[in-house]
This record gives sequence, structure tokens and C-alpha cells, in this order.
Amino acid sequence: MLSFDVLERNAPPDASWLSVLRALFVRSEWLLRPMLEMLEEPMLPAYFADFTDIWNVMRAIRPEVDEATRVDEAIRGLQFHSIEFLKLQIQFAKKGEYRSSDFEAVYKEVYNAPDVMKRYLDGLLLTYVAWPNHYRLLQYYRRNYLAKGPYGNCLEIGPGHGWLALEQLRASPTNRLLGLDISPSSVQYTNSVLKAAGIEPARFQICEHNAMTGIDAAKPFDRVVIAEVIEHLEKPDELLRLAVSHSHKQTLFFITTVVNIEAVDHIYLFRELHEIPDLLRSCGLSVIDQLDLPLKMNLQLPKPAYEVAVIARPS
Repeated sequence: MLSFDVLERNAPPDASWLSVLRALFVRSEWLLRPMLEMLEEPMLPAYFADFTDIWNVMRAIRPEVDEATRVDEAIRGLQFHSIEFLKLQIQFAKKGEYRSSDFEAVYKEVYNAPDVMKRYLDGLLLTYVAWPNHYRLLQYYRRNYLAKGPYGNCLEIGPGHGWLALEQLRASPTNRLLGLDISPSSVQYTNSVLKAAGIEPARFQICEHNAMTGIDAAKPFDRVVIAEVIEHLEKPDELLRLAVSHSHKQTLFFITTVVNIEAVDHIYLFRELHEIPDLLRSCGLSVIDQLDLPLKMNLQLPKPAYEVAVIARPS
């Protein structure tokens, strides 16, 4: 396992974010231990590049606060996700059921609660450089999804913190993005991320809209991203079928979800890995590739837990 001293020794000496890295890995050492266990020295240049990119954008979307305050906000956001996750996963291990089942209740408690969403979005974005599985998912998204065509008309349902939307727009200058999210905080955060990263406003439209009530699109989408969304719905099949109805035969889908992993806003429980491709096939999608990342915890769960990413096309 790497130590923070190794990270610090390998970091560029003039890195403006070194104090942030130190605060993250030293103040939250218990949270970042799995990341240190995953990283190897040859990986550090790419890891530092991602860390720099994410932190610079996170800093730019809150220019009115000083550096120390912004670091505190980011770390509290990560701790919020991590501590809540551990609590809920322990409860799930005992009961074998998710705590939440009512979408409207989750909307009021989380998505329409600005104070909660502020921590939620900061922390979730930071997991891309703090949680090993999320770091792997981001690399998979770039390598296996973004690197493939067709490019052009993009849809993202539930962009949340906006980072996958940003990566999509960076992947090709021909990409134009419509993002739909039910949370006003997510809409604001995604817009801020895209603007802070220098994406031309004409290339994206992020709207507060429930995709389940319909998608207003003049032509089919070439690319569709539905990441960390379907486990938050009571009936994910309805959303998937709706998205497929706005695609064409070559449309490339990127979908992520979880198996037996609890969170404050998870509703739909996948108990077995095969249930995910089975659901996608029943909704008119053909799986091209799938990444299954086991959740490694010192906790006896009812069944194995995974984070899953799927690349698919309409059948």
C-alpha cells in the first residue's frame, strides 16, 4: 500500500492543489485507505491529472469562498457519503432490504433539499478520486464508452454533479448535450461545472425536468447516459423504455447501477448481477460490454455487492 508520503514525493513540487491532497488523505485517512491500497506509483501521474482537473473545477464553482473553506466543504461532502453509506450498508446487511421505497419521500428528503444536495454533490464528485471503484468507473467510461462513436446528439438523464456530462462534451467537439435532472441543485451544479470548465453554453442545455414525464426531442439521440439513476426509481424499466424510444439502432448507451449496495436514496434493489442485463434486454437494449466491480468491505452481506457499468445499443 502507498503512503501519503509517496504521493507527496511524486506530486509536482509547484502543484497548487497539494494542500488539498494533504487535507484529504491526512484528515480523512480512514476514508482514503482503500484508494491508497489501489494506487501504484506508475498510476500517479494520471491520478494527479484527474485530481487537479476535478479540484480546479470544484474550486471554480465556489469562487466566493476561500481555499480553506472550500476544502472543508469538499471533505464534509465526502464524509457525508462515506459515513451514511457505512451506516446504511450495515442496516442492509441485517435486513436485506433498502430503507427507502417511496420516490416522492426521497425527493423531498434529498433532491429538493439544498443543504443536503450541497454536501451530496460535492462528495459524490470527489469520490472519483477518493473511492477506488468510482475511479475505475471513470476510466472505463472514458476508455470503453467515450472513445467510441457515434458522436453528436447526446442525452444524459440525471447528470447530478455534471462530471460525466463534461467528459462527454470534451470527448468530441461535435457533441451537443441535453441534460435532464429533477433536482434544482443538480441542475445548478452541472451548469456551474460545465461553465467553469470552459464549455461553450451553446453546446449544452441542462433542465430541471422529470424524464419520466417525457423527453422533448426533435430527433433521436446518438448517445445516452443514465448513470447512478435506475436504482433510484420505483420502476426503472419505464425510464429505460422511454430512453430507447428516443434512440436509433446505433445509439450508444452508458448505464451504471449497483447490486446490493444501500444509499439514502436507493429504492430499486438488484439482488443478483444477472438482473441488470436481463432488465436491459427486456427494455430493448443489447449489452455490448459490462464492468462488474465487487464491493470490498469487512461486512457479511446477504449476497455479494457490486457497482456495475454497462455499454449497450438498442436491440
